[in-house]
Amino acid sequence: MRGKNRNYGADMAKILLVEDDRTIGEILSLYLGKQHEVVLVDDGIEAAKIVKEDNFDLLLLDLMLPGLTGETLAQLASLKGIPFIIVTAKNSEEDMLNGLKLGAIDYITKPFSPRILVAKVENFFSRDSKTSKLNFHLNERELVTDKKKVYLTPIEAKLINFMLKNRGSICKREELLSIAWEGKRSERIVDATIKNLRKKLEGSGIKIKTVTGLGYTIEASEIIN
Repeated sequence: MRGKNRNYGADMAKILLVEDDRTIGEILSLYLGKQHEVVLVDDGIEAAKIVKEDNFDLLLLDLMLPGLTGETLAQLASLKGIPFIIVTAKNSEEDMLNGLKLGAIDYITKPFSPRILVAKVENFFSRDSKTSKLNFHLNERELVTDKKKVYLTPIEAKLINFMLKNRGSICKREELLSIAWEGKRSERIVDATIKNLRKKLEGSGIKIKTVTGLGYTIEASEIIN
């Protein structure tokens, strides 16, 4: 099933709600549709198609879906820089930790109060609206932002290009090693190069963050280009 609720207010956001329980989906659509445009989908495969073809400000995601898992959808959302909140009956500590590792901004377990979920959504949009956005341009050896021009080595350019394309998702050390060195060096060279790159990026508005045990990320909300 796919449905839409539209409210063309000035602060309306576009939310993709992926929920296979029709009752929960319709209740949340009713609550959220008072302030935002809501696209409701109950199938993982259809949701993946929509994520690839359209843009959303937020994804509300159940994990146990027909067709395709919520974990796979979370990875697709991260690749597109779409923030997501997991809403699921999977309530073990390990489930929550895995969900947060996927990049979820929040993890809500069923049963839950629709009013609490709506409050969390509005808090997210309130914080996001206060985040300063940053334009950038990257060519072969030079990164130019609104705040600074940064000259790069060929290796640094490969790394930052890959990370900016995948902003909002975790770039694993082995991925970065393969991109910049074709996998022919130790992963320690990745850490050393990122350390130097961070120094160059100081004052540029772009920040590389460490994801302990996994790799690095650039938050999608920090830049708009």
